[in-house]
Amino acid sequence: MMIKLNFNWRIRLFFLIYIVILMIFIKTPYGFLVLNTFLGYIPIELSFQLQRIDRGHSLFFLLILLVWLLFYPNAPYVLTDLFHLSLMHPHNLTTSLLKSDPAMWLNFAFLVISALSCTLIGMIQLKKICHLLATKITPRLPGASIIYPLVFTFLSSIGIYIGRFLRIHSLYILLTPTWFIKQIINMWSVNMWLFTLILTVVQLVLFWLISEIKRTDIV
Repeated sequence: MMIKLNFNWRIRLFFLIYIVILMIFIKTPYGFLVLNTFLGYIPIELSFQLQRIDRGHSLFFLLILLVWLLFYPNAPYVLTDLFHLSLMHPHNLTTSLLKSDPAMWLNFAFLVISALSCTLIGMIQLKKICHLLATKITPRLPGASIIYPLVFTFLSSIGIYIGRFLRIHSLYILLTPTWFIKQIINMWSVNMWLFTLILTVVQLVLFWLISEIKRTDIV
């Protein structure tokens, strides 16, 4: 008899198997994908734990929520790894057509799977967390179902900028907080704000699409 796994365990099993596959098959210069995929999974697991906690106003819940918020940008961050597709030099210089090199397409598959799985599952869990906060934690807050996605995607976009351009992972917040704060103070610029705006729009579009798909009962 087959064991029926719930959504959380299916996602855990998928990431476990997929990360092991990455560790076995991924080659330079795409070794970063193992760490980035693992970091992208962390907020997904934290969101699973948040949904298990009954008392939303407890200190433990707020602590896990804060840690989740710090790590959440790692999920959509993997989308920006798609820029590394340029390292493949996919076109044949003679014919200008795409190469049919299996190794190149395998790396393409890994990049796309990591980007989609971390971003989409992370976004689904973000939607659940926003619903949890809006209905259980702040039910009297007007427009909470809109405010939370706006705030979280905006903060996430800032986090993506920090990781992509300052090369700072979430762990630095815990390991070297003073150095981290100094980097944050000096990062503000017009380009930073424009990047944040663009990535916020991208995330909100994905959030809206997931919401619309769920309304059709397709998933």
